[in-house]
Amino acid sequence: MTIISKTAGGLSLFSCLRDMHKTAVLASNNEYAKSSADTFIETSLGSQKSERVSYKDAQRKNWLLKNNFMGSINETYGRIKGYCKGLVSAGARYVPNFVFSLGAILSKNKVVSTVSTVALALVEGWDFIKNSSGIFERTDYLK
Repeated sequence: MTIISKTAGGLSLFSCLRDMHKTAVLASNNEYAKSSADTFIETSLGSQKSERVSYKDAQRKNWLLKNNFMGSINETYGRIKGYCKGLVSAGARYVPNFVFSLGAILSKNKVVSTVSTVALALVEGWDFIKNSSGIFERTDYLK
């Protein structure tokens, strides 16, 4: 059973890490879009304000608006921040999977390895049933 335990633990661990990465990429893209929109709005509002009317000032503000200097810094920071937040939120969801996977992979005791594999199968099965069937989810939102 140790080969099955180690294989199941390794596959589950890989699946969790892959899903964590994909969730973090989604959160990163969302944060990037948010920071990009925020930066554009800040820049466009700033370029519309003026103490006096001047052609030179208007040209300078239009050039700054078009080139958007600070936008890339804010967007990069937003992308990194979103990835980290997504990784942490997804990682918290997979704590039981990590514990049972590592128990199945690293345990030298056959009983502990088997129990970890069975517990991992139950966690994965529960996750599959809950997320694919919609059972135990609230559906009376309109009532």
